[in-house]
Amino acid sequence: MISCHPERKRRICVFYKFMSIEKERMSQKIFMPKWVRHEHMARFEFVCGLVKDKAVIDCACGTGVGSKMFADAGAKQVLAYDLSADDVLTAQKKNRLSNLVYVMADATDLPCAAQSAEVYVSLETIEHLADDAKFLSEVKRVLKSGGTFICSTPNRTVTNPGAGLSDKPFNKFHTREYSAGEFENLLKKYFSTVEMYGQNSRRRWRVGLSNLVAKIFGRRAAVLFNQILKLPRLVFDIVGGHRVRPAQANREYEYLTAVCK
Repeated sequence: MISCHPERKRRICVFYKFMSIEKERMSQKIFMPKWVRHEHMARFEFVCGLVKDKAVIDCACGTGVGSKMFADAGAKQVLAYDLSADDVLTAQKKNRLSNLVYVMADATDLPCAAQSAEVYVSLETIEHLADDAKFLSEVKRVLKSGGTFICSTPNRTVTNPGAGLSDKPFNKFHTREYSAGEFENLLKKYFSTVEMYGQNSRRRWRVGLSNLVAKIFGRRAAVLFNQILKLPRLVFDIVGGHRVRPAQANREYEYLTAVCK
């Protein structure tokens, strides 16, 4: 790794913090780059196609933007859970629908009966949890036989080049981040069918370049390099550009989505 002058390193760290904009919850009250909002909305739209006439659990719902979309998309019922009392209160005030209920609860211990959900949604949640096994066991408990689990998470190979599963991600809110293979293999321990999808496709050469940057200049520099490459999105970005698509074997994706049975 190449050494860096302390003042230059400080400036890089400040710029990195500005570029990373680590906002973990979809909210209209905070500034988020348009591409971050579009990424969230694209995931919500993907889920909307799978919830019609279903009893749905939305775990870690935040302020309830996605939950309301699922209810509007024709879900029979949406039980939306989040650990933040403030977010649950905000969601209850803003999104009043007859088929939508918000409750404060821990993702590893939901206050609902076993086999009560036909669709369980967990978007950008598992990377935050200390015990992913306990979380997935709880998912299995509340899902009906033949139910669907929809789970998304960042792909470490893209978001944290050069890092391993045990390395702390640069996103301070994350406990761990998975590679595509690690994520799929983990889910296959709990579900018989796992279909992989992705957002923000990356060519192999670009991922390889990011890993080379990490090897030469350090992992923080590689993360910053990836963020800089996103700057054109400040001008040119649409929700459709982040559509969740079936994963192709010759590509990497910035975000992974799994549909499990």
